[in-house]
Amino acid sequence: MKITIDVDKCIGSGSCEMIAPGIFEVGNDGLVHLLNDSPSAEHHSAVRTAAASCPTQVISADD
Repeated sequence: MKITIDVDKCIGSGSCEMIAPGIFEVGNDGLVHLLNDSPSAEHHSAVRTAAASCPTQVISADD
């Protein structure tokens, strides 16, 4: 799985962190940070849900 983030469009809602903690984190700067760029297969569903739930659609996840 390849995860990309367009940080310039991030508004720091935190939905990604709530859905996939350990993969995404909203840092002190108020922007999303990718903690794990190679999540195991068991996390792929959560990553896809986090990407779909992002209000600004800054996360993309491709297999």
